[in-house]
Amino acid sequence: MSGRSTEPALADALESGPFSLALRLAIQASGLSLERLQHHLREQGLSVSRTALSYWQSGRTQPERADSLRAVGVLERMLDLPGGSLVTLLGPPRPRGRWSGHHPSRPDQAWARPEGLWRALAQLEATPDCLTRLERLRHSALLRMDAHRQIRSLTTQVVVRAHREPVWRELMVHRSFMAGVPGPEIEQARGWRPGRIRNDPETGFEVHEMLLDRELPVGGTAVLEYTLAFPPGHIDRYASFRVDEGMRELTVEIAFDPAVLPAHCHAYFQPSVAHPKRAVAQLRIGCSAVAAHVMLDPEHGIHGVSWEWD
Repeated sequence: MSGRSTEPALADALESGPFSLALRLAIQASGLSLERLQHHLREQGLSVSRTALSYWQSGRTQPERADSLRAVGVLERMLDLPGGSLVTLLGPPRPRGRWSGHHPSRPDQAWARPEGLWRALAQLEATPDCLTRLERLRHSALLRMDAHRQIRSLTTQVVVRAHREPVWRELMVHRSFMAGVPGPEIEQARGWRPGRIRNDPETGFEVHEMLLDRELPVGGTAVLEYTLAFPPGHIDRYASFRVDEGMRELTVEIAFDPAVLPAHCHAYFQPSVAHPKRAVAQLRIGCSAVAAHVMLDPEHGIHGVSWEWD
């Protein structure tokens, strides 16, 4: 790959992963050989074999031990990458043995650059754990696109339950990749009222504080609904949603303008942001210009819908 074609692909891989692709593109862009990288690591007191480096960039294995993670940090400097850009793509260690089919999910592993989420949450006296105080039993999302292929609105309805402690607020996380474009505004809030909004400009994270109509006791449930209205300029080709333990139903609908229908639309799944997207279903767009994907007892991880115009 030429440098001109590699740089956009590398930037995209650093945002969305997986780790193996981002590492491989960064090595290609640097022009350094695996032998040269191994030599530089050895000079830093880190023993990483050429085979291990090859496995990391092919996705056959990933760094997990403490010394391997330190080596990744050194590689970031060698490859002239932002600090933490590769490490944050790793996600949790790969499960082994009898539990290898189970993928535990942490809220901050649903996005690349989670440090931006941490900073935005801290402004609301919150941590990633606060995102799991309400168990989502049902999640329904309707994304509307306009004739300019831009996102017009996102309407969400969730059924939640307090399962560990009484809860008086929910935190909604939105991330925009459109630099210089204002974020969405909340409309039609039901079951709650808007509180504070905090953001991290460097990474595009925005956290909305949702003040519930009543404090939910342990086991208490509520229906929360809202619409996010997007200003012009929000162009995207996918919508993704994090699924944690307890969710019984996830419904995603994408309503396109009938005059501008995409050529291709499919559903995908990722155990975490460190894993590549895996297509799970081709979605048909019917006469109503809506693509729908319904999942009962969905697997923990990231579920999404992607579309292509040509």
